[in-house]
Amino acid sequence: MVAVDGAVHDAEMAAPSLASRRSLSLLDLGALLYLGAVWGAVFLFMRIAAPQVGPVWSADIRLLIGAAVLLAIAGRRTLPVVRGRVTSFLIVGALFSALPFTFIAIATVTLPAGFAALLNAATPLFTAAIGMAFLGNRPSARVVAGLLVGVASVVVLVGWSPLEPGITTILAVAAGLGAPASYALAGNYVRAKMRDVEPTELATGMVTAGALLALPVAILSGAPGTPNIDGLVSLIGVGVLSTALAWPVFFRVLRRTTATAASTVTFIVPAFALAFAAIVLGEPVGPELLVGFGLILASLCLVLGIGPHLGAPVPVARRVAGIVGGLGRP
Repeated sequence: MVAVDGAVHDAEMAAPSLASRRSLSLLDLGALLYLGAVWGAVFLFMRIAAPQVGPVWSADIRLLIGAAVLLAIAGRRTLPVVRGRVTSFLIVGALFSALPFTFIAIATVTLPAGFAALLNAATPLFTAAIGMAFLGNRPSARVVAGLLVGVASVVVLVGWSPLEPGITTILAVAAGLGAPASYALAGNYVRAKMRDVEPTELATGMVTAGALLALPVAILSGAPGTPNIDGLVSLIGVGVLSTALAWPVFFRVLRRTTATAASTVTFIVPAFALAFAAIVLGEPVGPELLVGFGLILASLCLVLGIGPHLGAPVPVARRVAGIVGGLGRP
């Protein structure tokens, strides 16, 4: 979710064909798996930390830690990029971090970590819908079928859930779906308006802007609670591993592919979230989660085009050349 400066950037962006820039290479798939692991851990971290310090504070502490790490790494390079684009970075900071991080924290106070992660897999549904409505994107029939299967997975999860019905559960589910909706808006915005920004600088400006936007809301929510050692470790983990070290990788993938393809990382996240929650928190994996996750995997295969292909095999040399040609500058 690679960039270069000035004329070199323009030449490299113009050189690959549209198909090569929008296809997923082995490097992209590896990055998505990495992100699936560290973002699957988000729901474990937040399930532990949010009840201890408060959902809004846990989201902002995550952002503050992530911003501190990224500023230490790339703050000097980021400042010239932000100048003249403050509004854009504030929009991305709100949509890609402040709002969804807070929504996730609110959801995990009530919902099991695995359940919340599965709701977050609705991101590609919102992303594709926004791209179709406002950016003129025309997905293939296969992608549409995959998105419909994704919708079915959300229906199964919510309708078959053993959670107690009530306003608290409804609000938690709404927050769980609010995060992917926000991510979808942000993904399309970045692709349309900020694709010329280097991934690390984009992540640094976005996380920093999100931290600043969320801080007044956190202060107005009251004093934060005092975390236990597991809560403190969770906040550090989510701030460093799942934020500072993850978002530059995501923006690199987003830059090289499409917003819908990059957002399908949220189909991979639930597998790790379910495993982490079951192992660490002892959360049960019920039939609704298994069926929902199965539908999500089917949706992932359709959206990404993973599966058997008919026809003559592509020669190895041509396949390798295509992968290398799609890598751009590391």
